[in-house]
Amino acid sequence: MHGLPTAVPADVGLCPERTQRIVQVLQRDVDRGRLPGAAVLIARRGRVVLDTTVGRLDPARDVPMGTDAIFRIYSMTKPIVSVATLMLVEQGRLLLSDPVGQYIPRFMQQRVAETGPQGITLVPASRPSTVQDLLRHTAGLTYEFTGNEHVNQLYAQAGLGSRQQTNAELCERLAALPLAHQPGTTWAYSRATDVLGRVIEVITGQTLGAFLRESILQPLGMSRMKLPPRQQVRSAR
Repeated sequence: MHGLPTAVPADVGLCPERTQRIVQVLQRDVDRGRLPGAAVLIARRGRVVLDTTVGRLDPARDVPMGTDAIFRIYSMTKPIVSVATLMLVEQGRLLLSDPVGQYIPRFMQQRVAETGPQGITLVPASRPSTVQDLLRHTAGLTYEFTGNEHVNQLYAQAGLGSRQQTNAELCERLAALPLAHQPGTTWAYSRATDVLGRVIEVITGQTLGAFLRESILQPLGMSRMKLPPRQQVRSAR
């Protein structure tokens, strides 16, 4: 149970019909077979206005989804790392405008892959990528599985998904590869959060896993969350 006070949507400035529409949309996805089930909780101004479920807990068993269901986190690691980054900003240990290269020097020497009449050319980045760029995925980074462009292919060849590397090693490999876009110009879902994780390690002197546990997970009672052994940030496809 969430243990928070409850309210009806209208009491906190939400539209009751539109709030309920979220449940209806999820139920349609369950009916179409797109989702086995879902749990929904919406709170505003410290009060919960919706706490319900649809569908089944397990697609292989006829067990209803419960509000106490535990889900494995994949790309939801991204907001947790982003919160940790903003905590450091609040503490005055980090600025959103800080160049990434201030913490990972090789990021100060990045080049961008541009496609022209003569094929792919590498040009200097117009400016260094910043912590803010990492947070909003505008740092020019990408993923190997989000396309088949030149930089996507380089990512795939570099074996960036290896779990045998540290955050530091991953970021050195990333910094050696060209950017897909000039920093600050294009949003692209990317390995930016992995780099944020390394920035956090450099600032705190701790592994990312240790800092997340001490600063966020343990205080919130998220005792069931498990990080990979080498404390690497991992994101699902």
